[in-house]
Amino acid sequence: MFVALSYAKMNQVREAKRSDARAAGYDLVSYVSSRCSFLTQYPIGDNCFILEDNTVQPFVRIGNNVTLWSGNHIGHDSTIGDHSFVSSHVVVSGNVKIGSNCFIGVNATLGNGITIAAFTLVGAGALIMKDTTAHSVFAPSRTKPFPKTSDQIDL
Repeated sequence: MFVALSYAKMNQVREAKRSDARAAGYDLVSYVSSRCSFLTQYPIGDNCFILEDNTVQPFVRIGNNVTLWSGNHIGHDSTIGDHSFVSSHVVVSGNVKIGSNCFIGVNATLGNGITIAAFTLVGAGALIMKDTTAHSVFAPSRTKPFPKTSDQIDL
């Protein structure tokens, strides 16, 4: 069986349904796209969903019930904890530890050698360069319009 649910409630809905399926005696399968560059020697956990154009470098460990949407870079020696969701085009530098039940938004960047604590929400476009604390939220400011119009700028 595969439990195909979103990141709702910091992945706890998917976590609970996975737990129910296991308790009912189901074996849970994982999917890794044939278009993923999967270079780690470690097996992934159960109920994982890894889509196309991901690069999973050597020595990466991926826990149970993890989703890696399209086009991410997961740096060498990193760990992704159980029940986490990494959306598209995220850069996870080397030696990063992502705790359980995390959500990492589109185009986020996680600096080298940091720890993302359990239940951390990293918003789209965030740049995280230091360890986080559990249940923290990082929502970067939105881009503001430039005071000139495009026809007033020489390119």
